[in-house]
Amino acid sequence: MTLDFTELFKVDACVSSCSNSMINTTGVLESTDNMKKMEILAKYGHFIKHYGTGKDSYYYFRIPDKTIKRGAFRRKKTTREEIESALCDYFIEKEKQSSTGKDMTTFEQLFYEFMEHKKEKVSAGTIRRMMIDWNKYYKTNTDFIQKPYKDITPIDVDDFLNNIVNTSEIKNKAFCNMCGILKQTFGYAVSARYISANDNPYRVEVNRKKIIPTRKKASTQEVYNNSEKQLLLDEMNRRLQNNPTNTCILAIMLDFELGTRRGEILAIKNSDIKNGKLHICRQIIDDYDVSDINNPKLIGYHAVEYTKSDAGDRYIPLTQKAQEYIKQIQRINKETGESYQDFLFVKDGYLINPNKLYNIIKDACNRCINIPIKGTHRIRKTFVSTLVNNGVPITTASRIAGHADERTTIKNYLFDTNDETETNKAILNALGDNPESSVTTTYRNVENKNVTKRDSNIILFPSNKKAENPCFTRISH
Repeated sequence: MTLDFTELFKVDACVSSCSNSMINTTGVLESTDNMKKMEILAKYGHFIKHYGTGKDSYYYFRIPDKTIKRGAFRRKKTTREEIESALCDYFIEKEKQSSTGKDMTTFEQLFYEFMEHKKEKVSAGTIRRMMIDWNKYYKTNTDFIQKPYKDITPIDVDDFLNNIVNTSEIKNKAFCNMCGILKQTFGYAVSARYISANDNPYRVEVNRKKIIPTRKKASTQEVYNNSEKQLLLDEMNRRLQNNPTNTCILAIMLDFELGTRRGEILAIKNSDIKNGKLHICRQIIDDYDVSDINNPKLIGYHAVEYTKSDAGDRYIPLTQKAQEYIKQIQRINKETGESYQDFLFVKDGYLINPNKLYNIIKDACNRCINIPIKGTHRIRKTFVSTLVNNGVPITTASRIAGHADERTTIKNYLFDTNDETETNKAILNALGDNPESSVTTTYRNVENKNVTKRDSNIILFPSNKKAENPCFTRISH
C-alpha cells in the first residue's frame, strides 16, 4: 500500500489552521475581557482603599447600592489583584443584568431600598419595629424574599401569608403589622414607577380563623384596683421621705392624676401649666442609630414638639392633689438647682429617661408591696377607667386621654378598678340580693325624701288609653 503524502500534508495543514483559529479566538476574548476590566478600573478604581501595613494590611471597597442590604456592596481582600477582580466582577454582573432587559431585583432587595426611603420619613423607632417583624416573619421565608419581585404573583402572596398563619400562632395585631411590610414595599414599587398599580400582587386571602384574635385582658392585669393603687402610693411616699429630691417618684404619683403617656409626663414644661389646666403638647421619644438598618441601636432620647396623634394635643384639668405635686417638684428643682429648658422633670441637667419610671414601679411591686407589675401605661388605663366609672362621659374621657376616637377608649381602656370583693358586692346589690342598698331602693328613698305632705294628698287618676279594637283577629267564614 502506498501512502499519499500530498493528502496527508493537506489534512495536517487544515488541523493546524483550525487550531490557530481557536487560539486566536481565545486570545481575542481574553483581550476583550482585559480591556473591559481596564475600563472598569479606570472608571471605578477610586473606590478601592488600602489600609494597614505589613501582614495586617488589606484592600477594601464600598459601592453605594440601594438594592443590597445595608445600602452598599462591600468587599475586603488581602491583595490588589483580588480586590480588583472583585470590583470588576461586580460591575460586569450589573451590566449583564441591565443588558438582559429584565429587572431581576429580588423582593428582599426591593424591601431594603424601600427602607432607605422610609427611614427619611418616619421615626427611628418605627424603623426598628419594622425590622423586628422583617427578621421574624420574612427572613425565614427565603423562597419568597429571594424571588424577583416582578415575578411575584397574588398566588405567591397567598402562599406566603398562609404559610405564616399555618406555622405560627400569630395574633391579629402582629399579623396586621407583618402584612404592612408587604403592602408598603409593593406600594413603594408602584410609587417609584417600577410596576403599575394593576401589577401590584398584594392582597390578603387567608383563613382568619387561624389568626388569634386580640382579646381584652382581665382588669386585674390591666389596671390598679383601689387597694393596689393605695399600696403603690404609700410606697412612693415612703421612698420620697428617704430620698426627698427624687422627682421621678413624684412623676409616678402625679401620673395617677393626669393619665398621660409615659413620654408625655416627662416632657411637661412649667409654661404648660396655666389657670388650673395642663397643656399636653409634646413628648419624649427614643433615638436610634439606623445607619445599619439591620441593627438599630438605642443612643438616647429627646423631646419633640408633637404628640402621638393630633388628638394628643389637649388640656387636662388639674386636681388639687396634682397641683400640690407640681408645686413640690418646682420647689425641689429650685432647691437643687436643676434646670433644663423650662422642663418640669430634670435630672443632672437633662431630661429624665422614661424607662426610669418603669424601673421604680417594677422594683416597688416586686420587692416591697408584692403585687403584679403594672407600668405607667397601666396607670394611664387606671386613670381613664376611674373617670368613666365615676360618671364622666366616654367622649370626655377619650378627649382627656388624647385618643383619636371613643372606640380606642372603649376597646382598650375601660376596666373595673374595684377588687374582686367590691365587684361581687356591686353585682349582688344590682341583682337585688341586698334590697336596702340596691339601686331601686336607693332611688325610692331619694324620691321619698323629696315628697312633701301636700304631695301625698294628690289623687292619681288612671291614664286614658286608646280603646283597642276587639275584632283584631280576622274571622274566616
